[in-house]
Amino acid sequence: MRGLLRRRGLDGAVTSEPLISEAERRAERPGFDILGRLLFSAAAFQTLRAACETGLLDAMSETALDRAELTIRIGIRGRWLDTLLTASSAAGLVVRDEMGRYAIAEVLRPAVRSAEWELFKATVAFEHYITYRGIELFTESLVNETNAGIIRFPGQAGDSLYVRLTGDPQLREVFYTYMRAWSRIGGPILWAALAELSPLRLLDIGGGDGVHAIAAVSQIPALRATIVDLAEAVDVSRLRIAAQGLTERITVVGANILTDEFPRGHDVVLFAHQLVIWTEAQNGMLLRKANRALPMGGHVVIFSSMTDDSEDGPFIAAMASIYHTAIPVEGGRIYPWIYYETWLAEAGFSNFCRIHSDSWTPHGVIVATKVAAVEPCG
Repeated sequence: MRGLLRRRGLDGAVTSEPLISEAERRAERPGFDILGRLLFSAAAFQTLRAACETGLLDAMSETALDRAELTIRIGIRGRWLDTLLTASSAAGLVVRDEMGRYAIAEVLRPAVRSAEWELFKATVAFEHYITYRGIELFTESLVNETNAGIIRFPGQAGDSLYVRLTGDPQLREVFYTYMRAWSRIGGPILWAALAELSPLRLLDIGGGDGVHAIAAVSQIPALRATIVDLAEAVDVSRLRIAAQGLTERITVVGANILTDEFPRGHDVVLFAHQLVIWTEAQNGMLLRKANRALPMGGHVVIFSSMTDDSEDGPFIAAMASIYHTAIPVEGGRIYPWIYYETWLAEAGFSNFCRIHSDSWTPHGVIVATKVAAVEPCG
């Protein structure tokens, strides 16, 4: 049992507090070190955002710079620059040499110089301008079993994030820039899987700005694609498809995928970053719709971030679930691989193939084959 340390305050009152031994402090310190990093993780993220948006890391991508040179490059000076450099150093983004010059941490240099760097910065913008706005209500979402963070985005009660974004063009652009970037980071494994299947007609459910349909028809000469998305969102994909000169090969249809049947006449149905939005029951229903839209032997392809079957990571997948819990719609999370395979089996699919990404992101692909027909529930 701990002893008590008695203190007399300035008002003369005596208070008691536990007397902690040196051994106890040593035992507690590692735990508080971990908790402390989590406690200030929002500040660490803002440090990363500042290092990206001010151009700090880009400025040092080739050579070390001193404070005066950095002021010229990024326009920040004095104690404001000192604060940014101190935080960036503590966060492990930059290091200072014996001459007082700053450089990108060696382990980060290949990433900052890579083709994915601009894509990474788009994800930073998404986290700041969209995710952080709503996940402050993550606890309230858990307790009330609803996406409480949606109230941070103006709109009508019951509207999803995707509908609400139509009223904010700037935020909508941040969202689609991120989704395109996130898809391009993990996309190569999906595009390779589609190329191996060599479909003639691809049905892209919730196809967003058309990034995957465009990539697929660009690689597969005989392919034609149909994108199905919300009527409020189809202008985004139509503009990009037209800009790519692909309007003859990619059709865009406005529909509600939860209430409308899927168009028929396709041999592959693609769910890219789509099933993470919905509940388990809704995903089962969507996969049954895919079954009814496909011929026997047709394929479903699921592309998404994936949680391990053990449900203890990867870290990015687990953290991304907070966004899906708190914001877009009432339902969804980053699901484990095995969940998809269970739903697919119940929806008449088999011959599952898992394809893991070798990227830093937890993207994965599941390919399944229709082996039995299913009827609508109810």
